[in-house]
Amino acid sequence: MTPFRSSLVTHCPLLSEGIFTVDCKKEKNLDICGCTYEPCARKGICCDCVFHHLQKRQLPGCFFPKDAEKTYDRSFEHFADLVGKKRV
Repeated sequence: MTPFRSSLVTHCPLLSEGIFTVDCKKEKNLDICGCTYEPCARKGICCDCVFHHLQKRQLPGCFFPKDAEKTYDRSFEHFADLVGKKRV
């Protein structure tokens, strides 16, 4: 179990009691994943990707327009700038 999923199970009673499950749809997610970072081991595993980027005060590439994603600047500040420019 990944750290993010483990944290979810620990903090969410519905998950820890087995009422809901966290099922990854990796194959389906890969069809829509916009990440251009090729050696990424988290492609298609969205919960792991979000957890990884949040730890670095970033957002995943799929939150950005294609041209902005390719810069690999995934910072909150860059995202806020794009929102201010109505690009997101």
